[in-house]
Amino acid sequence: MKNYKLILSFLFLFSLRIFSQQTTNDTVNVQKEEPFDYKKYYDCNFGEGNVLIVIRKGKEFTDLKDLRKSGKGFAIKMEAIYSMEFADGQRYESSVVKKITADSLSITNFFNENAAKLAGQPFRLISYPLSSLKYVRFIDDRMLSLYSKKNIQKNFDLLVKRMDRAKMCPAVIQFKEKNNEMKVCHFYLTSQGYDLLYEDNGRVYYMEGRVEWK
Repeated sequence: MKNYKLILSFLFLFSLRIFSQQTTNDTVNVQKEEPFDYKKYYDCNFGEGNVLIVIRKGKEFTDLKDLRKSGKGFAIKMEAIYSMEFADGQRYESSVVKKITADSLSITNFFNENAAKLAGQPFRLISYPLSSLKYVRFIDDRMLSLYSKKNIQKNFDLLVKRMDRAKMCPAVIQFKEKNNEMKVCHFYLTSQGYDLLYEDNGRVYYMEGRVEWK
């Protein structure tokens, strides 16, 4: 995967604490310890906001649960990461979705400021009209570098829905092997579900751990 490195150790091999993953539909299947000050590391709440529904043409949206189970499409939520390509040819692999409006999508140009600094570019917010979203890619097999690509403009409709818990606030994880450093880990949608991505020295990595819907 471009700009990514396979982490061979599974999530449970790290001595870690994970916090904040309290959204309606998703949780990480690891143990939590005592509560802590989440906003010390990342300012995010799960309140009401816009969610971008990507649904196959001719299909009807009912709810997020049906969308996942039926395979009719998927949802794009704020604070999560999706592999997206736009009509201008720009492709983003580790950009965080920050804002969704009725007709636009705003993303960061890199995972965070450290990643932008490593690339020698300023960290900034980029906005695109929804009509310019061209492709969304999904990892099918990391080891074999297999991907599937959804042609959004040809095969899908885009619907913006106002919902409760509109954001997928990132998890904050403590890495014992990195001197107990706390890292903000954003969720990244693949064909198998959500992975966790984190940054280290400006580079973005993913962890292989169980991320399951509950």
